[in-house]
Amino acid sequence: MATITPTQNVNPTTMAANWGKGVSANAQKWLNKYLNPRRLFNADPAGAQASWVAGVQEAQATNRFQNGLANADVAAAANNAQQYGVNNYATSGTSKAYKFAAKTNNLASAINSAVNATNATPRGAAGSQANITRMTTFAQTMHSFKGKI
Repeated sequence: MATITPTQNVNPTTMAANWGKGVSANAQKWLNKYLNPRRLFNADPAGAQASWVAGVQEAQATNRFQNGLANADVAAAANNAQQYGVNNYATSGTSKAYKFAAKTNNLASAINSAVNATNATPRGAAGSQANITRMTTFAQTMHSFKGKI
């Protein structure tokens, strides 16, 4: 006769073995929920920012970034980069090209604005304050577009 035995501990081997299968099996469910959310991710930008700020403050208070770095497994990161990262990076050049193309008009406009602002700044001898000002002008102009491209 079979017996029922309560599980006293979580088995990490079983957990690891089942995780990938669960993720793969639920890909369509994820897509369906992504395309049919209860609420759009950008429905309340002010509320989202307030939640983000609260989360950042809580993370700072608990040293989450520092603790995360201290617990990082560099060997696992290297293995992950070699096994998956390099291929994902390579394919992103084609799989994410549409995202880049959607930004190129605004990016080119920002670069042109920075070049024009730089060209309006007097030139000087190599290493001169005038050339440092030109470099700073370019950087500051590009920075003014941060979050807008």
